[in-house]
Formats: sequence, structure tokens, C-alpha cells
Amino acid sequence: MNALHYCIYKGEVRLYENALNNTSKYLSFFSKLFGFEKWYHRVAEKNINDTEGRKIFFDKKKSFSIGRTNRTFGFLYSGYPGLFSFILGGLGIRFFEDKYPLLNIFLFGIPIGIGYIPAYRAVFTKDKYLKYYKKFEKKDASWHKKWKWITIAFFIGSWIMLAIGVAAMWGVLLL
Repeated sequence: MNALHYCIYKGEVRLYENALNNTSKYLSFFSKLFGFEKWYHRVAEKNINDTEGRKIFFDKKKSFSIGRTNRTFGFLYSGYPGLFSFILGGLGIRFFEDKYPLLNIFLFGIPIGIGYIPAYRAVFTKDKYLKYYKKFEKKDASWHKKWKWITIAFFIGSWIMLAIGVAAMWGVLLL
């Protein structure tokens, strides 16, 4: 799970780096177009050396990319127990209709909550992922490529399980 989290983090970092590079290219183009080249070079030199500003995007403890990584990992991981959530939720709605809305909330939430406990313990307890990140950065390119494809399969599988869960819920409701 930590390797999946790491690969998602690397993807987020690439996404932010591309966004910053593309923004820089557009600013360079428009500064030349409108005659603000001196201003652009002064600002660009200041921002290139700004390590504090880069921490906002790329720090492994607190940054935009690690925050999005944590949320993305949580969402993707909840897709697998989400299958059972939707089936139980459909059964709850089928048999109890909307008489007990709190019961329906519990039936939807309990499998996801119980299923998320192992992931939380393995990845987020005492920031374990930081310890693994150091190990993963030392791995060779073939390891990174393998886990990149495993992460893509995990991503696709999560969406498929979520879709099957929704379809199963509707199947339970229609029968």
C-alpha cells in the first residue's frame, strides 16, 4: 500500500511540476508580447531560488501534492469495500425503504470504514509512508515502472469495483 501511495505521490508531483512549467511558459510568452521581459526575469529568478515556495507544492510532510495524494489514495482504496457498501445499502433501502435513514447511512459507511482501517494503519499511522518513501527513491527504474503499472491497475480496478457496486445496488433495488 505504501508503494501505491508513493506512486500516486510521484504522479501528483509530476502534475504540479507540469502545471508550474506550463504557467511559466505562458508568462514568458505574454511578458515578451507585452514588453514586461525585465519584470518576468526578475520574478522568475526570485521564484527559481525560492525553496520555501517549492515546499508548498512538493514537501513530503505537508504540501498540496501530499494532501491530494492522501485524498486520492483514500478514495481509490474505498472503491474496493464500496462494492459491499452499495450492496448493503441497496438491501437496506429495499427492505426498510426510507423509514430509517440513519440505518442506511450506517450500511453504506460501515464496510468502507472497516475496509479503510488496514490502509490507514499501514500508510498513515505515525506517517509510515515517509519511511517507505526513502526506500522507494533508492529503487531502480524497473521497480518504478512495475509499480507504476500496478498503481494504474489499482486505479482502474477501484473504478470498476465502484461501478459494479452501483450496478449491484440498482439490481437489488429492482428485484
